[in-house]
Amino acid sequence: QTLSLELHSLRVHAEESALSHERELKSLRDQATTAAKQRDSALREAEDARAQLRLALEARAAGRRELLEAQREARELRECREAERRQ
Repeated sequence: QTLSLELHSLRVHAEESALSHERELKSLRDQATTAAKQRDSALREAEDARAQLRLALEARAAGRRELLEAQREARELRECREAERRQ
């Protein structure tokens, strides 16, 4: 009977340990799922930020081209005026 009680106690302990491990496993899986969702969200945000940066760089480049063109036109006008004044 002592052996039977000891065996029963070991079984109960093993079942409790198994349940505890299952709960811990579920918790870890939930944490992994949450972390994966956060990672995916962060990746989407990073891609959005890269797209916005590309657009800003393109707008800056276009603005620079416009500025250079305006400067060229102003220089040509000055040169024309100076040439007319000399004549």
